[in-house]
Amino acid sequence: MEKEVQCLKNGFLLRLEQSKKWKIRWFTLEEDQLVCHPKRDRYVVIDTINLHGASVICPSLTSFKAESLGEFHIHTPKGEELCFRAAGKEDCDGWAHAIGAVLRSLTVSNQDSEKNVPFQAFRVNTNVSEILGALQEPEAGVELGSHVRNGDVHKNCFEGHSIVDWLERWSIIRRRDDGVAMAQTLLKLGHLQEVDILDGAAGAARKFVDGDKLYRFTSLNLGMKRNSFYDSTDSESSSSEDEDDTAEDATKLRKGKIIKAGYLWKKKNIRKEWRVRRVTVHQNPSVMAYSRPVSPEGIETKYKVIALNQGSLQESKKAGGNKSKMTIKDKTGRLHVFKFKDEAEKSQWMTVVQPLCQSIKPKEKA
Repeated sequence: MEKEVQCLKNGFLLRLEQSKKWKIRWFTLEEDQLVCHPKRDRYVVIDTINLHGASVICPSLTSFKAESLGEFHIHTPKGEELCFRAAGKEDCDGWAHAIGAVLRSLTVSNQDSEKNVPFQAFRVNTNVSEILGALQEPEAGVELGSHVRNGDVHKNCFEGHSIVDWLERWSIIRRRDDGVAMAQTLLKLGHLQEVDILDGAAGAARKFVDGDKLYRFTSLNLGMKRNSFYDSTDSESSSSEDEDDTAEDATKLRKGKIIKAGYLWKKKNIRKEWRVRRVTVHQNPSVMAYSRPVSPEGIETKYKVIALNQGSLQESKKAGGNKSKMTIKDKTGRLHVFKFKDEAEKSQWMTVVQPLCQSIKPKEKA
């Protein structure tokens, strides 16, 4: 009997394809891989990303706009860089955290069991989370760089002695042997990983002593600590949904603070079909905005804005199904219908949207 595959997280993400265009895809995170689907259909698979030996970086360290766009990267053992965009910072942090947990689990399971690591020299005055946060600090942490091994370029890595130098420079350790022990502990806990472990250097010297050996953070997540390209497959005929945003709407979006962002299904009013949209909820003023997941390069994204404090919220659920929906009726009487992937996602959005709406009305059954 085959073991049932466990889905740890799923949802929409933009992925940078080989054609250099961003495309919206449905992803499911499993215990050792990230699976890409064209739509919310787990039986159709575009490809799978093996997470063994991979690392995740959030937000991207190469783009000054990456944090606002919710961009994160996965680096494969061969040095390939895979780029993804979530709907916002919260969604991006959620994906990075989930993927990082999987990577740490895989890294720990791959570690060789040598002798126990001496921890008594520094365990009293240190905390793993604090040490990792300091090590990953962009300005003051261990210096990251690109290195070539066996013809492959590995980004955001550091040589083994660098972490010991850093620990000694900041007086976290008393002796270099203590620094080696601490680094080995982080390695065994899955927070660090060896780069290109098949290059023959693994047995050449002790870990974190040989200057030629490369390491990297399994999960380099800066998003939790700190506050494009056109996809022609998403093109569609014009409708009332795509009309130009007014100056008033643009002002609301600039002033409002984003408190929730994500990719949701939005029902079109004319053809009654569902499209994936990037949806954001703003506070002060209380508005909801939605747009295409990606716009043509060089063209400003067009948003449709709903004034929540002048509209009413309706809940609906298809009988016998598990596709929860939310309907917002704006001040003009127009209905905006959104669909969630499950009850948990619906609850998260309702908790945010409900207090901002003028009133809540149950949707009448047809």
